[in-house]
Amino acid sequence: MEQESTKSTQDKRYMWSQPWGYRESFLIAFSLLGIGFVLEIASGNFKISMPSWPLNLIIFVILIVYILISQHYFKNTFVKWISSTQAAIASISVFTILILMMGFTAQVPQRGLIEMFGLTHIVSSWPYFLCSFFLMMVLGFTIAKRLRSYSLKNIAFLLNHLGLWIIIAVASVGSGDLKKYRMQLVKERTVFSAIDDHGIQHRMPFALRLMEFNIDEYNPDIGLVDPNTNRLIIKKGDKLTEAKAGNGFVKNNWQIEIKTYLESAAIKNGAYVESVSIGSAPAAYLLARNLLNNSEVEGWISSGSFMSPSKFLNLDQQNVLAMTIPRSKRFSSEIRVFKQIKDYEDIVIEVNKPISISGWKIYQTGYNEQMGKWSDVSIIELVKDPWLPVIYTGIFMVLFGSLYLVWMGRTKN
Repeated sequence: MEQESTKSTQDKRYMWSQPWGYRESFLIAFSLLGIGFVLEIASGNFKISMPSWPLNLIIFVILIVYILISQHYFKNTFVKWISSTQAAIASISVFTILILMMGFTAQVPQRGLIEMFGLTHIVSSWPYFLCSFFLMMVLGFTIAKRLRSYSLKNIAFLLNHLGLWIIIAVASVGSGDLKKYRMQLVKERTVFSAIDDHGIQHRMPFALRLMEFNIDEYNPDIGLVDPNTNRLIIKKGDKLTEAKAGNGFVKNNWQIEIKTYLESAAIKNGAYVESVSIGSAPAAYLLARNLLNNSEVEGWISSGSFMSPSKFLNLDQQNVLAMTIPRSKRFSSEIRVFKQIKDYEDIVIEVNKPISISGWKIYQTGYNEQMGKWSDVSIIELVKDPWLPVIYTGIFMVLFGSLYLVWMGRTKN
């Protein structure tokens, strides 16, 4: 009995005794996350600006050299721990938690604790910087350790881990070279400068002129609104009815039928007629019949526009029919790009279909929503990321590493 007690005492490992295990690894990882939050609060949400070229390249080289030298020539407990499985799992777990926070939190300025802890700008926050740097170090030392015993079996491991290291390292340190500007183009005006998030203007290597803005819209919907608040009455599971001739629905003992629908109309002598003039709006003529007393109400409704008011149809004191504002289906801009006064080309950009110009990606992001389809303003975003090909290289390395693992598994079987 005494021998068993002595043995159990010897097997018990105290905190921070060597070698470090999962408890120490997770404690260090979560401590870095906590320190990041403290620094974020203390700095007053000061966003971290990463160094740009060529300083970021110098940092990459120094970091790689330091990892290789430390792994091959120094055999202290820190090097052994940071290249261990425990450190890898802890660093990946905490980094994943931070990425999940970014996915569940809108990355736009907000007030309150969310903004204070940096959760509205995670990529440029202290917690992200510390956790991503910790993961970079763990991956770097792990890769360097495997390089010492290189073999064909290690190909998949090296491809996966080195690809992941490249993605994280370049996305973090290389972000200093990322440029993201905004342009507001007005029809028939040539714009030479773009604006960054701080409102500073930047002269571009090309000029843009909006020639035409086009927008396709879905048909608006028709439904009942609360006469006191003018808000749509939609219960769980309900669907609004598309404004289209022949459609109909039953709601609150009223049977409504859409007799006429005009996609673009203007009011004339109390009725709506087709019109393509600026500010015209969708309109529909409705016939409503009360299923309890067979009374009927008919008339026009319209969603209105920036030039004409919306129009409702009162059925009774509790029920009012209204038309929603049409939602955009697709919008695009016809733009003339000037590289020189007489050297220009015409392009068309639309949402999710960017165009590349002189190393810049041009994205269609918005327009004057108040004017809708009559907007003479197009808002575009200009993005330049010289490190993007390197990130793609890392992604392909991870992909090839995964395919190699599958191939190796099949050959063994």
